[in-house]
Amino acid sequence: MQIAKNIQRLVTAPVNLISRAVNRPLKPRWLFFAITDRCNSRCKHCNIWQNTPTANPLTPAEIEKTLSSPLFQNIEYILNTGGEPTTRGDLEEVFLAEHKALPDAKLQLSTNGLLPDRALSLVKFALNHDICIDVGISLDGVGNNHDEIRGVPGNFNKAERLLSELFKLQEQNPGKLNVTVGYVLSALSLPMLPEVRTYLQEKFAIEPFVQWYNEAPFYGNVGKTLSGKDELIQMVESLDYEILGGLNLKEMWLKWLKGKPIKFQCFAIDTFCVLKCDGAIAPCLSLWDVEIGNVREKSPEEVWNSQRANEVRRMVKKCSGCLNSWGTGWSWNSSYYPYLTTYLRHPRALARVLR
Repeated sequence: MQIAKNIQRLVTAPVNLISRAVNRPLKPRWLFFAITDRCNSRCKHCNIWQNTPTANPLTPAEIEKTLSSPLFQNIEYILNTGGEPTTRGDLEEVFLAEHKALPDAKLQLSTNGLLPDRALSLVKFALNHDICIDVGISLDGVGNNHDEIRGVPGNFNKAERLLSELFKLQEQNPGKLNVTVGYVLSALSLPMLPEVRTYLQEKFAIEPFVQWYNEAPFYGNVGKTLSGKDELIQMVESLDYEILGGLNLKEMWLKWLKGKPIKFQCFAIDTFCVLKCDGAIAPCLSLWDVEIGNVREKSPEEVWNSQRANEVRRMVKKCSGCLNSWGTGWSWNSSYYPYLTTYLRHPRALARVLR
């Protein structure tokens, strides 16, 4: 299966690269969907919770209509996030609308675990409707350490209960449910990583997916860089690249920490984009405020092929790069050759990817 995917990427990469070079828009394959900007957490890494939530987010009917557009016909993965998605009372209807519009797409739920019963209700609903679903749960510490970073007492206990129930469901539904744990690596959370890894290994026999602390307008934390680069370099160097999102991303983390350029060929507003809960389309988290249009005002095709969209694509090409896991991963899957050359320099790593 992995070899077939790599062959497919080898075939499609030249088309993607040429289309990007001559400014011919591609159709998106991946979608970051902020289904709400309401959040019940108080994270020290993020300030979304301080914002006034959108009063009228896209309804399930609007979501189904939008995703049924020919523009989105190639979407294979929808990352449903927020804010906190489980704060939506119609979450099941949202996922059903996505599935009706794109029955072959994998749907993902990112949650802080503060509403475990809502998350479990959605997962059971999805499984009962034969919807394949990924669930990512945030964990930045064990016990009070997690609660301190996330800003809500009792968060860890709720996340732990959710994880326990989800892993039971995953065992009962092989191939339909995949559960992961995300950990935000920063100078603030750095001391907690060893205990998080030990906890997850002993409790659930898994490793966390370690993600970078992103400074971006999406989080409202630009200019709030957390210090401690020397300690972070040591930690990143010691970690296996597989829990860091791949060898490419590990190398980029180290480059950035050492003050080196991390620019790459980004495919935002080409093979992936952001859909906001109010209907606006934007490139990514770093260019969160740079919108190309709104699906409530124009059709997705009109928005995607507009002059404004072309202007933003030029902005994307000038971007100095980021360490966002899905943005980098989706871009490398689109261009593939830079991704492949990295692994060719590391034969053992290449063998692990191909197995």
